[in-house]
Amino acid sequence: MGNSRPDGQAGRVTDYRITRRAALRASGAGLGVALGWAGLSRAQPATPGATPAPTGPVSLAAKWLTNPRGFAWDEDGNLYVALAGAGGATLVGTELDDGPAMSGYSAVVAKVQDGIPESVATGLPSTRIPGERTLGLTAVAVLKGEVYVLEDANAMMFRDRGDSPDGVYKIESDGTFTLIADLAEWVKTNPVKDLPPDYNPKGEVFGMVADGENLWVIESNSGQVLLVTPEGDVTRIADLSEGHPLPTGPALSPNGGIYVGYLTMVPYFDGGAKVVEVAPDGKVTDVWTGLTMITAVATDKDGTLYAAEMATGNTQTPPYVAPATGRVVRRTGPSTLEALATNVNYPVSLAVGPDNALYVGAPAMGSDDADGYLLRIDTQATGPTDVRPVVEAVGGKGLGVPAAGSNSSYFGGATPAADAPTGTTPTPAPTQESGPGEQTIHVEAGELYFKPKDITIPANVPITFAVENVGKIQHNFSIDALRVSIYMKPGETSTVTVTAPKGTYEFYCDLPGHKEAGMWGTLTVQ
Repeated sequence: MGNSRPDGQAGRVTDYRITRRAALRASGAGLGVALGWAGLSRAQPATPGATPAPTGPVSLAAKWLTNPRGFAWDEDGNLYVALAGAGGATLVGTELDDGPAMSGYSAVVAKVQDGIPESVATGLPSTRIPGERTLGLTAVAVLKGEVYVLEDANAMMFRDRGDSPDGVYKIESDGTFTLIADLAEWVKTNPVKDLPPDYNPKGEVFGMVADGENLWVIESNSGQVLLVTPEGDVTRIADLSEGHPLPTGPALSPNGGIYVGYLTMVPYFDGGAKVVEVAPDGKVTDVWTGLTMITAVATDKDGTLYAAEMATGNTQTPPYVAPATGRVVRRTGPSTLEALATNVNYPVSLAVGPDNALYVGAPAMGSDDADGYLLRIDTQATGPTDVRPVVEAVGGKGLGVPAAGSNSSYFGGATPAADAPTGTTPTPAPTQESGPGEQTIHVEAGELYFKPKDITIPANVPITFAVENVGKIQHNFSIDALRVSIYMKPGETSTVTVTAPKGTYEFYCDLPGHKEAGMWGTLTVQ
């Protein structure tokens, strides 16, 4: 691909500095629009002051980041960060439930200088769903002195442009970028064993890390671990598709493979996530359980494992999660943890720096402004530490509540929460006990069906539904008109009692894609 761009502009911008506010807004096509949406303007004469030296267990490492994702250091200690950008001026996805979205070329690879990002490469694809999330660069890695990025702007089929497919790109020394591996096409032609209900044929690449010879890439939608060579050869190391665990950010294992955390499916049960180790031969082993909604993992020089939990204290009904409830935790045992930082606003990336301190990027859901940041966590300090005073000092609040009218199926209409818990919260029992003498209807939930599919019950009589999940992934049983919504983990039976008037009602699984795949039925009350 080189430095070519479909709008005729080169994939390089020189002598620009990323600033706090976007200087331009989209009013046409071309490089000016891309710069405006990326939050770029020419460097001002007054250079921002250097970031103060760490003064506590949590300190600011970088600010003014437009939707930060993964980050990495080179051998000289230079910190590079992938910025997903803020979409662009092109309206796409108007026919989709998750749309419309705004597409453009505002994703940026930046180098952090004294806590401030300076562009290294610009003009990479970005797609933004207003009020919700941004799809663009997801990770950066340094391999043999070269900088590589992982592009995901086309994820979930919002736009499908062959000129800039999702995959691995190499950033050239002059700031241009070259496609190394078209992972969208590879995923499409090499499907996993168990296709998910929200299947995207071209995948959703989320995380990447370099091991000194190759790049390890996580593809989340189908659930797989890929190995990509600098020449662009792609090999599937592990198929993680069973149960649709949604693998996220990886970290190198001292045993030669990688650690991978699981986000898990909605409703993101507290304690339902885990970290696995994937060996070079593809063997998968559980190494840390009892976590929640993992977006990234990291290891230090001693082999200690850390994880970023995007949100905790989650509910079983929308909005499921709330801002400023995320945590950074340390492994203390196979199923135990110690919280180092709390009240993190949707942490999305994690890594150990050259100083052996832990760095975390946030928020995962951001606005189109440069309100993202990286925090430095002193792992030797006594925790947990509430990060809000540090974040509020730089105004890095991110997107706490999705905009009115936006689609709420991704994380739900989030509302502010109180202090995040400092220990793993037990999963609440999603059952409601029925009283004596009530009739019980047994329902089987599997992939992707309900049995029986048609149910008839008497009117105005208490009826208990006992819904057993016989599948390998989480399911839900909802009847909107009767205000019923219960969740079942694999192997779990949940019950709910209703007294319904005459009529015909629909029951269904409210998890993304399940109803559309056939997981619905009809309840007749007579």
